[in-house]
Amino acid sequence: MTVPRCATPAALQRLRPPAPGPPAAVVARTDVPASTWTGLHLDGVLVPLWRDVSRLVTVDEGPAVRAQAFAALVPGRGVVGQLAAAWVHTGGPPPHRVTVLVRSGARRPDPHPDRLTAEADLAEGDVQSWGGVAVTTVLRTALDVARWVPADRALPALRALVPAGLRPDEALGRLATHTGGRGVRTARRTLAQV
Repeated sequence: MTVPRCATPAALQRLRPPAPGPPAAVVARTDVPASTWTGLHLDGVLVPLWRDVSRLVTVDEGPAVRAQAFAALVPGRGVVGQLAAAWVHTGGPPPHRVTVLVRSGARRPDPHPDRLTAEADLAEGDVQSWGGVAVTTVLRTALDVARWVPADRALPALRALVPAGLRPDEALGRLATHTGGRGVRTARRTLAQV
């Protein structure tokens, strides 16, 4: 004889553990014991992504996965920007540190050796989400890289952003609204070379 299942009362539903979600695409070294970390790499289960973060070999490396590599260093009020954002959009060699932008006047995150922090005036259209991590858009990333990164490092990053959707003429037009701003003249020269 089978006993019919009764519905769980609504008051008890909140006590149930949440259903497991999909497996994580990235794994941090601190998530597993050291021997397991090494073994997963030797067995070809994990592929290095950025610093002590790796991705599962079965997961394609795209912007969402690269953004998740920075998740632990980006607070809710922060946005990945500059060369780190360029890497999220395009891949290639990863940055040495993640640049986290916070809105002007907001509290900056605590210092961390893998993170640089800067204030920025960010409009709603300047930010998008990749893998649950806020990242500057391709256009905003290009503007910031052209303004704040030396030209020898900025040019390769800007050229890599073109296939990701950067239109240099649009970026130059947007710079026209920043007349007199710091780094704008340098940004114009750099973007003209893209």
